Amino acid sequence: MDAKARNCLLQHREALEKDIKTSYIMDHMISDGFLTILEEEKVRNEPTQQQRAAMLIKMILKKDNGSYISFYNALLHEGYKDLAALLHDGIPVVSSSSGKDSVTGITSYVRTVLCEGGVPQRPVVFVARKKLVNAIQQKLSKLNGDPGWVTIYGMAGCGKSVLAAEAVRDHSLLKHCFPGGVHWVSVGKQDKSGLLMKLQNLCTRLDQDESFSQRLPLNIEEAKDRLRILMLRKHPSCLLILDDIWDPWVLKAFDNQCQILLTTRDKSVTDSVMGPKYVIPVESSLGKEKGLEILSLFVNMKKADLPEQAHSIIKECKVVERCHWAILTDLLHKWNQS
Repeated sequence: MDAKARNCLLQHREALEKDIKTSYIMDHMISDGFLTILEEEKVRNEPTQQQRAAMLIKMILKKDNGSYISFYNALLHEGYKDLAALLHDGIPVVSSSSGKDSVTGITSYVRTVLCEGGVPQRPVVFVARKKLVNAIQQKLSKLNGDPGWVTIYGMAGCGKSVLAAEAVRDHSLLKHCFPGGVHWVSVGKQDKSGLLMKLQNLCTRLDQDESFSQRLPLNIEEAKDRLRILMLRKHPSCLLILDDIWDPWVLKAFDNQCQILLTTRDKSVTDSVMGPKYVIPVESSLGKEKGLEILSLFVNMKKADLPEQAHSIIKECKVVERCHWAILTDLLHKWNQS
């Protein structure tokens, strides 16, 4: 870790140790690859919350620049914005020639933008699907700063949300196409009150300094108007990501002349909205080889070392083809018990 980052962490060590709860912070750092399970266990063994925080910070001080960035992003993601602000000036400049973190291949700029926008991190079990990701990125670049829609559609569990998050995990795309950042909204199936809450939360996120209004919109129409003004005046070059859209009437509430990436099971949801539209279908089947790759990641084995039971799971249950992770995990648990 460089001197500036280390000094910043030491300077604010007392405030961090006093306030943070380590459990979720460590989950993020493990997911990023900057904390091991053994280190997590060592932190958890400390008797008090403050001692656990002290142990975690002691470990981070012995690590590299990537660990500092991972810790900073974890603080942002878990709502410790004031504490993250204390560490902001110490964020190290990535030193590799590509400007990317040596472990994840993601720049600190991308990490910060996606964390602030609420974009989910990569799942623990992650299998790259480069052709689909490239296709989504190409469609996003076609928006070229103008209002429009990019739709990722497919069956439940086929990985649409993971693909959407992966597509924006790209330095060049964010810098050149969406310099205003990204904002992720998990929508799902909603009634009117649920939709109003989603819109209110988004308006609050986009207007943190309350420069446009100090009260929440009271109904969907008012929320839609507020969102339109915020997107046009404060966030004209950002990308809005709407995850899991079920109904066209819900999508209409976000139809505010902005750039939108959405995931859905039904591509016809965009029929009632205006502007350029691009679609990317996601097939439900990953094929045998991808299935074996996923299984190998779940059980932490090389694909070539998987026993015959792995082939049987794919052949007989077809669980992997539709990426039903919970069912797959249960099957693997039963397999391990047999």
